[in-house]
Amino acid sequence: MKSKPSWVTAHNEIKQLADCLASYQQHLDHQNSEMKKNQSLEHPVRPVSENATVEHRPKVSFLVKEKYRLLDTDVKAAGLSCPVFFDEEKHLSQPFQNPMQKHRYLTELQVSVPIDIYRYCPGGSCLTSVCIVQVPEGRSDVAMLTESARMMAKIKGRFKEYHTRSQRKLFRKRLNNITGVLPSVADFIYKELALDASTASHPETQQRLRLIFLGEKGLVADLRHLNAGRPTGTYDVFFEKLAELVENVTAADERRHNTAHLSEWISLKEMMKQAQDLCPENTPVPSKSLVRLQFAPRNPYTHAALNFTSRIQVQYKIQRRQLRVEHPDDHYCAAIFKYLKNKATELKDRCVMFCCDDKAKVPFGEPGHAVSTGVRGKKTITPTGTTLCALDHDMTKASLTPSVILQCTIPENVEKSFVRGKVTTVVNDSVFQQSTPFRHAAQLTKIFRQHDIKSTILLKYSDGGTDHRNTLESVKCAAFCMFRELDLDMLILARCAPGQSWTNPAERVMSILNLGLQNCSLERRMSDDKGEANLKKCGSMADIRERSKKQADLRDKWVEVVEPLQSLVRNRFTRLKLKEEAIQAMDPVADVEIDHLKQHLQAAFPDLATDKLQKAHTQKVKSYTSWMDKHSRQRQYCFQIRKCDDTMCCTPKKTVMDDLEWLPDPVLQENGEHYKQYSEVKGTDTTENDRPSLTVTKVSKQRSSQSEVPQSESESVSVQRASPQCSNITFSAQTARASLQCVECRKPRVIYAKTKLSQTDQIKLAILMSENDYTCGAELSPPDHRLHEKVALRPHLSCAVPVEIPYYGADVGQKDVCAHCGCDEAQIDAELKKQYKTVLPMCNACHELGKMPITYRPFGKK
Repeated sequence: MKSKPSWVTAHNEIKQLADCLASYQQHLDHQNSEMKKNQSLEHPVRPVSENATVEHRPKVSFLVKEKYRLLDTDVKAAGLSCPVFFDEEKHLSQPFQNPMQKHRYLTELQVSVPIDIYRYCPGGSCLTSVCIVQVPEGRSDVAMLTESARMMAKIKGRFKEYHTRSQRKLFRKRLNNITGVLPSVADFIYKELALDASTASHPETQQRLRLIFLGEKGLVADLRHLNAGRPTGTYDVFFEKLAELVENVTAADERRHNTAHLSEWISLKEMMKQAQDLCPENTPVPSKSLVRLQFAPRNPYTHAALNFTSRIQVQYKIQRRQLRVEHPDDHYCAAIFKYLKNKATELKDRCVMFCCDDKAKVPFGEPGHAVSTGVRGKKTITPTGTTLCALDHDMTKASLTPSVILQCTIPENVEKSFVRGKVTTVVNDSVFQQSTPFRHAAQLTKIFRQHDIKSTILLKYSDGGTDHRNTLESVKCAAFCMFRELDLDMLILARCAPGQSWTNPAERVMSILNLGLQNCSLERRMSDDKGEANLKKCGSMADIRERSKKQADLRDKWVEVVEPLQSLVRNRFTRLKLKEEAIQAMDPVADVEIDHLKQHLQAAFPDLATDKLQKAHTQKVKSYTSWMDKHSRQRQYCFQIRKCDDTMCCTPKKTVMDDLEWLPDPVLQENGEHYKQYSEVKGTDTTENDRPSLTVTKVSKQRSSQSEVPQSESESVSVQRASPQCSNITFSAQTARASLQCVECRKPRVIYAKTKLSQTDQIKLAILMSENDYTCGAELSPPDHRLHEKVALRPHLSCAVPVEIPYYGADVGQKDVCAHCGCDEAQIDAELKKQYKTVLPMCNACHELGKMPITYRPFGKK
């Protein structure tokens, strides 16, 4: 900054500003420490005995000024040795405007009799209390000192001190040892007895208590006159009919017992009206308050529960809400899961079934800054003298990722629960133990070895995350390595529809794990000076990973400070149970175990690069694609591998051939409303034709055909209007502003807007795209979002619809994307380009599958 004279001035000014801010920081830190120190004292910071002062004033020989006459009259009327406390409202015609006026008033104080002025200032910004006492004339010095000491001892208790928090807390603690008193009442008692002048927590409550203390009985209503004897049995007929009405109401969900989606009665009045209609004529009807007291209490352990009779088994409840995203394939995936459970019950003793999922990340803070885990739904048992507290930060440097693996105890039939069995948790560090397909495969392999599982057929059910989605090549490769490592005869991976992870039985375990994390706060251990200095330079997990590549010891330092935290969470999980089965914990798998698993991939396919497991690279390896075509069955929501009969390719099978039948795809019944039962499709050759998201709409069929499309029709496709909330947007290359990728089909989808987005809207759109996963057909933004009526996606999209034409005409993404599958390095057919004005790119893989290039607007025709 000192390279130029102009920068020297800026350098000096910035340095002065930095020095000023540093000095102010030191001042605030000093003030904060002093305040904490003062509040922890068990006596006032400035007691009266040490901070009160006395001053003698002789009488004036001239006429007293007008502003002192009220005070002078009051002092003379009180007489000798009678204290008079100065009161602005009583001794002034109008109050002081500022403290300086009061200071000058007391400095120039004039009265017609000799007086002693006693002052006490509690400190801070609090005003000084002043007491004035008339004294006899001509006192000696000894008499003056003696009388002043006696008077100070007399009026000491009338000066209001400002007590510390520790004093008030100690009083409430001792009071609770004797009797139970409300906190507001305890504070009032303390202020009245100790003359505490601190600000009240609830001023209005304190004022009402003060009025009651002074004898104002009208604030408390005496209801004892209502206790006169009341005849019993008057409303028995009504309550019997009401009880029958409640018993006849059943609104349970067909999938879950005791779950209702709506309240039967809108109000208590309506409920009483229905019961009254069932009663004979002229049946006495009680009041609403009496009916309400016949309900079951919300919490039977409170003192208020004594007022309820529980005669009618109903309660006031608030609806529990869940955010569940709808997807066209949710019914289809439910049928797959049912087929998987049927196959599990069919094989039972010859297979093993796992349900896997990752729990939400558990944040932890830096040393000395314990951050809440975010789980605080229930109260926990805590000593009465302690307070549960934690930092509630949204942004933390790192976190833990617990993985849940449920080894299901397979029941006798599908109708029984699969949420039974052994639960194994693995607490991974989110920095160096990221959730990847190979890590999950290594965890399952390790569980196989630890539990000594002999089954050769493995069934796995999971959600649709990037580490479990079986349409990704990395997940397929990890499944292949696990298949070879465990020498399985068959491996079936199934998953739920996007946004439907609640169907995974492993999700039921999360609520149990929350018991171990609720009302907890975590912080990592302090490293040595050098390691802590390096860690403080890293602002995120990505920074720690990048810096660890340059500093070899940084990773060891991080593992050293995080491992005790993992052990703590792991130990808390092992204290929990699922259906009386203790939850087990397993150490995270090491990188060596993952590398050992990958060796199967390298040994089987030497040409396959293990660091490039994407479809664009794996489809070029002929040995890999041919093996997958021969041994696997790949579907959108299910991936299966089984051994072949060639002993030169696979080891001999240990299972009979009937047990190794492919898991069938759901097939619709003739009426098209439900899917067929497993017994009807078992052993048949099925396809994905009945998958809803595979169904191509009329528009997409017109676009994907190679026939000649009239220009007017093709224009109607590309300039289709948006949904009603964005009816002013047209879908064309001129209104294309950005693109995003579907997490299922991996195809880019265009985001349209009528006008160019501002810089703020572009930032909002980027945040929206980063925080949410998009699937074809879903909404881009919630209704209350800023961009909801500004941007839109083409309606009625599905994963079967090819990439839109405006994507290639606008500058919103790379142009070599295959219109059928979304892969890179696609090419345009040069021969078709001579016949059609618009030809969309297509990759070699789609060409080998027999798909035709998408074309529009042939030359020479309108």
